Amino acid sequence: MQILFNELSLTGQFTDQDAFVKKGLLLFVGVLKEMQEFSTVLLKKSDVWNNKITPSNTLHSFLINNAFRKSDEVRRLKSAIADLTKEPFWDSDSNQDPASTYLFNGADIWGSSPAEACERDKIVVSFVSSSASLDPLNIVRNGVNVPLLNLTHSGKLTECLWANNQISFESYLKARFSGGKLNFSRIDKKMGFSRIQSAEQSLFVDTFRKFEELTWDQIHDDKGLDYKEYHGIIGTCYRDIKIYKFRASQKFRCHGYREKDSFVVIGFETDHKLSDRG
Repeated sequence: MQILFNELSLTGQFTDQDAFVKKGLLLFVGVLKEMQEFSTVLLKKSDVWNNKITPSNTLHSFLINNAFRKSDEVRRLKSAIADLTKEPFWDSDSNQDPASTYLFNGADIWGSSPAEACERDKIVVSFVSSSASLDPLNIVRNGVNVPLLNLTHSGKLTECLWANNQISFESYLKARFSGGKLNFSRIDKKMGFSRIQSAEQSLFVDTFRKFEELTWDQIHDDKGLDYKEYHGIIGTCYRDIKIYKFRASQKFRCHGYREKDSFVVIGFETDHKLSDRG
């Protein structure tokens, strides 16, 4: 999948470089990190570093400004975004037709990344707070509207891929809930993702979204989740760990254990056999 960096979303809209980092760059790098979870290629225009991040600073001047190294975090962010100035550049092999017009807000943007995205996978990644940050980003190509998926916040790409059946249930859960209240990185293969049929996946997803939104006190009190300790034996490797379970439906259960503020999921129950024993 080819995703193009929308240089039209950098118009000098940030008041200073601190505002660029806090209000723009953190969100943008979050999207880049999400893209790395999937088979995506970030394409950009070869002169992208000339675009303004503030009224007086370009992206290039920000990257080379050694004085603007106030923290390790800023250095890491600058390192991540430095890839924008490296190949691959789409304008070395453009798919745009010179005879075509690409209108955005009434202006022809032929030669821009959003115009190029119309001829590729129709996805761009943008900075916030510009007229080109809207989602969808509507480009009128030769009189026909082409809506581009515009990634400005992390999570949007994952949801799009899942909605279009382009990623597996396992990949979706690991990407969607990574770093939150649910941890799917330690699933026991004997109770793993293969237990869940396609028709059952939405029930689990809806429950996991609900679980994420509730506080721990609400989780303990919620009658639908029925969160409680599991007293049966799942496996010898878990005998020294206090195991809990909660409902995804009257029949389906999710088992795991609490680790600080995260629930580490170890497996799924779709036949109620484990619950019959504890």
